[in-house]
Amino acid sequence: MKLDPLLLQTGEDIPFSQARLTIHQPRLKEISYMGETNFHIGSQFLLFNKNKLPSEDILNLEDQSDFDIFMSVMNSHERAIHKTDALMILALLFPEAKFKIEADKILLQLENFSSSINGANFKEFQDIIAQMFCLGEGAEDGQYNPADDLAKKIADKLKKRKEKMAKAKGENIENVSIYGKYMSILSVGLGKDKNELKEYTIPQIRDEFERFILKQNFDAYIAARLAGAQNLEEVKNWMEDL
Repeated sequence: MKLDPLLLQTGEDIPFSQARLTIHQPRLKEISYMGETNFHIGSQFLLFNKNKLPSEDILNLEDQSDFDIFMSVMNSHERAIHKTDALMILALLFPEAKFKIEADKILLQLENFSSSINGANFKEFQDIIAQMFCLGEGAEDGQYNPADDLAKKIADKLKKRKEKMAKAKGENIENVSIYGKYMSILSVGLGKDKNELKEYTIPQIRDEFERFILKQNFDAYIAARLAGAQNLEEVKNWMEDL
């Protein structure tokens, strides 16, 4: 399901039709309440996809859906970090709801209405948050820690791969602030107040940042051409589609 780009750009609530709910697009200031590292862990877990696992592990999970595995974690009393982070994100997405984790669903209770995230609507839910959080296909680098031995083995493999990738990039996996960096660059580059930028959603800050970089490159290219530079590699017009 492809979301309307205008809906993402305006930051309005997104219809979650199969659950008869709307999903709130959290602002950067709201994400900061839980911390960006926890936000990334939780959002990747919500996008869990067993097909991203090694082939030998997929064979052992053929009879379980992504939602089955997800709920096994949510109902586990061990290794609670992903469960906690996922619930914090759900609280951002459904700020007026109370949650109850049941064996086969997450119950959402509003003032005069109840619904749930379940096996029938989990894929739609994942599609929405993947686009809302600008994560594409989603959970390739997700982490989760089910209690059973096989799932723990898979979780350990994913964790080691993520740490290896972060180390190769020279990053501290516990101290990465992508959105903080976007805010810093845009506040200086465009002269914007960070108190304005903290009200942005993820699609809004991503779009503005990418557009800003395109304009910077385009302006530099035009300036170089006007100065007589030759054999320049042509750059994309900053007003074209991203």
